[in-house]
Amino acid sequence: MENNENDIEKDEGMIAYEQGDFKLAAACWRRMAAKNKAQAMFNLAVLYTNGQGVEKDEEQARTWCVHAAQAGLVEAQHHLGLVYQQEQNWQQAVYWWEQAAKAGNAESQNNLAWAYHMGYGVTQNNETAADWFEMAARQNHADACFNLGVLYANGQRFQHARYWWQKAEKLQHQAAVDALNKLTELGV
Repeated sequence: MENNENDIEKDEGMIAYEQGDFKLAAACWRRMAAKNKAQAMFNLAVLYTNGQGVEKDEEQARTWCVHAAQAGLVEAQHHLGLVYQQEQNWQQAVYWWEQAAKAGNAESQNNLAWAYHMGYGVTQNNETAADWFEMAARQNHADACFNLGVLYANGQRFQHARYWWQKAEKLQHQAAVDALNKLTELGV
Protein backbone atom coordinates (compact mmCIF):
# COMPACT_ATOMS: atom_id res chain seq x y z
CA MET A 1 0.00 0.00 0.00
CA GLU A 2 2.87 2.36 0.76
CA ASN A 3 4.24 2.01 -2.78
CA ASN A 4 0.92 3.12 -4.25
CA GLU A 5 0.87 6.08 -1.89
CA ASN A 6 4.43 7.02 -2.93
CA ASP A 7 3.52 6.66 -6.60
CA ILE A 8 0.54 8.96 -6.09
CA GLU A 9 2.78 11.53 -4.34
CA LYS A 10 5.30 11.27 -7.15
CA ASP A 11 2.60 11.70 -9.75
CA GLU A 12 1.16 14.66 -7.85
CA GLY A 13 4.55 16.35 -7.76
CA MET A 14 5.27 15.70 -11.44
CA ILE A 15 1.74 16.61 -12.51
CA ALA A 16 1.97 19.84 -10.53
CA TYR A 17 5.40 20.56 -12.06
CA GLU A 18 4.17 19.89 -15.59
CA GLN A 19 1.19 22.18 -14.98
CA GLY A 20 3.47 24.94 -13.74
CA ASP A 21 2.36 24.68 -10.10
CA PHE A 22 5.88 24.65 -8.75
CA LYS A 23 4.88 25.38 -5.14
CA LEU A 24 2.72 22.28 -5.04
CA ALA A 25 5.47 20.27 -6.75
CA ALA A 26 7.95 21.48 -4.11
CA ALA A 27 5.57 20.51 -1.29
CA CYS A 28 5.01 17.03 -2.74
CA TRP A 29 8.70 16.45 -3.31
CA ARG A 30 9.61 17.70 0.19
CA ARG A 31 7.29 15.04 1.64
CA MET A 32 8.93 12.38 -0.52
CA ALA A 33 12.45 13.65 0.25
CA ALA A 34 11.66 13.33 3.95
CA LYS A 35 11.09 9.64 3.17
CA ASN A 36 14.55 9.46 1.57
CA LYS A 37 13.29 9.33 -2.02
CA ALA A 38 16.36 10.27 -4.08
CA GLN A 39 14.48 11.43 -7.18
CA ALA A 40 12.41 13.82 -5.07
CA MET A 41 15.63 15.19 -3.55
CA PHE A 42 17.04 15.82 -7.01
CA ASN A 43 13.79 17.38 -8.18
CA LEU A 44 14.00 19.80 -5.24
CA ALA A 45 17.57 20.64 -6.29
CA VAL A 46 16.26 21.56 -9.74
CA LEU A 47 13.52 23.74 -8.23
CA TYR A 48 16.04 25.58 -6.03
CA THR A 49 18.44 25.98 -8.95
CA ASN A 50 15.73 27.54 -11.11
CA GLY A 51 13.80 29.37 -8.39
CA GLN A 52 10.61 27.52 -9.28
CA GLY A 53 8.07 27.40 -6.46
CA VAL A 54 10.84 28.26 -4.01
CA GLU A 55 13.26 31.11 -3.68
CA LYS A 56 16.31 30.54 -5.86
CA ASP A 57 19.02 29.20 -3.56
CA GLU A 58 22.19 27.58 -4.88
CA GLU A 59 23.16 26.33 -1.43
CA GLN A 60 19.84 24.50 -1.02
CA ALA A 61 20.13 23.21 -4.60
CA ARG A 62 23.56 21.76 -3.86
CA THR A 63 22.44 20.29 -0.54
CA TRP A 64 19.53 18.47 -2.16
CA CYS A 65 21.68 17.33 -5.08
CA VAL A 66 24.32 15.94 -2.69
CA HIS A 67 21.63 14.08 -0.73
CA ALA A 68 20.26 12.58 -3.96
CA ALA A 69 23.75 11.64 -5.17
CA GLN A 70 24.63 10.06 -1.83
CA ALA A 71 21.36 8.12 -2.00
CA GLY A 72 22.61 6.64 -5.27
CA LEU A 73 20.66 8.58 -7.89
CA VAL A 74 22.87 8.38 -10.96
CA GLU A 75 21.42 11.53 -12.54
CA ALA A 76 22.32 13.50 -9.41
CA GLN A 77 25.81 12.00 -9.30
CA HIS A 78 26.44 13.04 -12.89
CA HIS A 79 25.02 16.52 -12.29
CA LEU A 80 27.12 16.98 -9.16
CA GLY A 81 30.20 16.10 -11.21
CA LEU A 82 29.28 18.90 -13.63
CA VAL A 83 28.81 21.35 -10.75
CA TYR A 84 32.27 20.54 -9.40
CA GLN A 85 33.75 20.73 -12.90
CA GLN A 86 32.41 24.28 -13.27
CA GLU A 87 34.11 25.13 -9.99
CA GLN A 88 37.35 23.52 -11.21
CA ASN A 89 37.18 21.06 -8.31
CA TRP A 90 38.32 18.17 -10.46
CA GLN A 91 38.81 15.63 -7.66
CA GLN A 92 35.17 15.94 -6.60
CA ALA A 93 34.00 16.00 -10.22
CA VAL A 94 35.91 12.79 -10.91
CA TYR A 95 34.57 11.19 -7.73
CA TRP A 96 30.94 11.78 -8.68
CA TRP A 97 31.40 10.93 -12.35
CA GLU A 98 33.03 7.68 -11.32
CA GLN A 99 30.01 6.80 -9.18
CA ALA A 100 27.65 7.46 -12.10
CA ALA A 101 30.01 5.85 -14.63
CA LYS A 102 30.14 2.62 -12.64
CA ALA A 103 26.34 2.60 -12.74
CA GLY A 104 26.50 2.79 -16.54
CA ASN A 105 25.92 6.50 -17.22
CA ALA A 106 27.52 7.07 -20.64
CA GLU A 107 27.91 10.82 -20.22
CA SER A 108 29.75 10.33 -16.94
CA GLN A 109 31.88 7.60 -18.51
CA ASN A 110 32.88 10.02 -21.27
CA ASN A 111 33.59 12.84 -18.79
CA LEU A 112 35.60 10.54 -16.55
CA ALA A 113 37.58 9.32 -19.56
CA TRP A 114 38.32 12.91 -20.53
CA ALA A 115 39.54 13.64 -16.99
CA TYR A 116 41.92 10.65 -17.20
CA HIS A 117 43.04 11.68 -20.68
CA MET A 118 43.82 15.23 -19.53
CA GLY A 119 44.94 14.42 -15.99
CA TYR A 120 42.19 16.50 -14.37
CA GLY A 121 41.78 15.43 -10.74
CA VAL A 122 43.56 12.13 -11.41
CA THR A 123 46.91 10.96 -12.67
CA GLN A 124 46.90 11.19 -16.47
CA ASN A 125 46.35 7.72 -17.91
CA ASN A 126 45.32 7.13 -21.52
CA GLU A 127 44.73 3.41 -20.99
CA THR A 128 42.15 4.13 -18.31
CA ALA A 129 40.75 6.93 -20.47
CA ALA A 130 40.38 4.49 -23.38
CA ASP A 131 38.56 1.98 -21.17
CA TRP A 132 36.01 4.58 -20.05
CA PHE A 133 35.65 6.05 -23.54
CA GLU A 134 34.97 2.57 -24.87
CA MET A 135 32.31 1.88 -22.24
CA ALA A 136 30.50 5.06 -23.26
CA ALA A 137 31.10 4.47 -26.97
CA ARG A 138 29.51 1.02 -26.73
CA GLN A 139 26.39 2.87 -25.57
CA ASN A 140 26.49 4.98 -28.76
CA HIS A 141 27.84 8.10 -27.08
CA ALA A 142 29.02 10.08 -30.11
CA ASP A 143 31.69 12.14 -28.31
CA ALA A 144 33.12 9.01 -26.71
CA CYS A 145 33.31 7.29 -30.11
CA PHE A 146 35.15 10.29 -31.51
CA ASN A 147 37.46 10.62 -28.49
CA LEU A 148 38.33 6.94 -28.56
CA GLY A 149 39.18 7.31 -32.24
CA VAL A 150 41.49 10.21 -31.37
CA LEU A 151 43.33 8.08 -28.81
CA TYR A 152 43.79 5.33 -31.39
CA ALA A 153 44.94 7.80 -34.05
CA ASN A 154 47.44 9.31 -31.61
CA GLY A 155 48.80 5.80 -31.12
CA GLN A 156 49.06 5.29 -34.89
CA ARG A 157 46.30 2.66 -34.77
CA PHE A 158 44.40 4.09 -37.69
CA GLN A 159 42.11 1.12 -38.42
CA HIS A 160 40.78 1.29 -34.87
CA ALA A 161 40.46 5.07 -35.16
CA ARG A 162 38.54 4.66 -38.41
CA TYR A 163 36.16 2.15 -36.80
CA TRP A 164 35.24 4.47 -33.93
CA TRP A 165 35.06 7.56 -36.15
CA GLN A 166 32.74 5.73 -38.52
CA LYS A 167 30.53 4.87 -35.58
CA ALA A 168 30.62 8.53 -34.46
CA GLU A 169 29.82 9.63 -38.01
CA LYS A 170 26.67 7.47 -37.94
CA LEU A 171 25.77 9.33 -34.75
CA GLN A 172 26.06 12.68 -36.60
CA HIS A 173 29.38 13.75 -35.09
CA GLN A 174 30.86 16.33 -37.48
CA ALA A 175 34.41 16.19 -36.13
CA ALA A 176 34.42 12.46 -36.86
CA VAL A 177 33.44 13.17 -40.46
CA ASP A 178 36.33 15.63 -40.70
CA ALA A 179 38.74 13.11 -39.14
CA LEU A 180 37.65 10.41 -41.58
CA ASN A 181 38.17 12.80 -44.48
CA LYS A 182 41.66 13.56 -43.17
CA LEU A 183 42.50 9.86 -43.00
CA THR A 184 41.35 9.47 -46.59
CA GLU A 185 43.42 12.48 -47.68
CA LEU A 186 46.48 10.96 -45.99
CA GLY A 187 45.80 7.60 -47.60
CA VAL A 188 45.64 5.87 -44.25
